[in-house]
Amino acid sequence: MEQAEAIVAEVEAMGGMARAVATGMPKRRIEEAATRKQARIDAGTDVIVGVNKYTSGRAQPQPELRVIDNTKVRAAQVARLAQLRASRDGEEVARCLRQLTAAAASYEGNLLELSVAAARARCTVGEISAALEQQWGRFRPAHGR
Repeated sequence: MEQAEAIVAEVEAMGGMARAVATGMPKRRIEEAATRKQARIDAGTDVIVGVNKYTSGRAQPQPELRVIDNTKVRAAQVARLAQLRASRDGEEVARCLRQLTAAAASYEGNLLELSVAAARARCTVGEISAALEQQWGRFRPAHGR
């Protein structure tokens, strides 16, 4: 409990969670905790049954490695995207994206509602994000990670 209260106090001293996230503090803390946990597992202090303790002693079958041809995957995605763009109403897409950008600029309107409308008009997540990014830019953590 005391540790949790100390973290809350630290976040409040930073100016709130948004500022803490911008500095990378939560991500850093998660990475540190994960590293400590893995060290305890590797040392045998933390037990994972069947992995680092109480194993069957039998040779475990090696998992089948899946080889992915990134060139083929990308080509398939590009083809699906082209098919999507050809099958949708381009004017409706453009209207939805303009509305999103305008609402982001004016801080008026419900961005979630406009995003759902854009998705229903078959806008991609990338297009919706780009419409908002036109006004606000892309988030860059202050710590440079």
